[in-house]
Amino acid sequence: MSFANLWSAEIIKFRTLRSYLITVIASIAVAGIAAALVGTGVDAKGNIPGMGTSIQAVAFPMEVVIYAMMVLGVLIATGDLRSGTFRITSIMSPWRRQVLTAKFTAAAVIALAVGVVSTALAYVGGLLTGGSGYSPLSGDGGLLVLTTLIAVPLATILGTAMGLLLRSTAGAVALLLVWALGIEAVFAYTVPPEVVAFLPFKTVGAAVANLPLGPLPGLGMFTLYVAIATGLAIFVYERRDLGT
Repeated sequence: MSFANLWSAEIIKFRTLRSYLITVIASIAVAGIAAALVGTGVDAKGNIPGMGTSIQAVAFPMEVVIYAMMVLGVLIATGDLRSGTFRITSIMSPWRRQVLTAKFTAAAVIALAVGVVSTALAYVGGLLTGGSGYSPLSGDGGLLVLTTLIAVPLATILGTAMGLLLRSTAGAVALLLVWALGIEAVFAYTVPPEVVAFLPFKTVGAAVANLPLGPLPGLGMFTLYVAIATGLAIFVYERRDLGT
């Protein structure tokens, strides 16, 4: 099978599985609704008490999308493994790395499309309720929005890699979300901000606006984490017996 055929097969799998579509639709809807809710807190000076500037009306909902697309990545990997289609595709293609590349690419393209729509909806949602102080693109806001958008497909690749490594939907989702929402949250209150800024899920999303690392360096660090996980998944998969 050629790379084009493998990529096309991944897109067909996505389109025909209801759980994937539900995850995408829910992510987009939550982005708009959450942005509208956060936008109500924007004051005349463009600040949101307890959160920061009005950029949070876009960044916070998009952080939720990042987590949702990461879970989608896990589902893309483990659903394929559970159904046995991953093994069949791997047998049909003589190059295992090509199979993984097609899966990662398809996941990233889908997530990028979701990210673009979610970002636009989040901006509009905040605009509807934010009032005159709503200016999420001022200062570094535009850069933060862009890096958050790029982080969406990267998070999906990370989820796919962890799904392939752990081969368990519950295990991979639990590990990623417990680390992101639990362990890193504890670190945020127990270690200096200069250290927190380098934690994987503090390098992208809403937290970047309030941490010293900044949007571009943060995205670079997150890309490095994703590259390590992806490389490890490819390394393990190429040496794994397809029958196990």
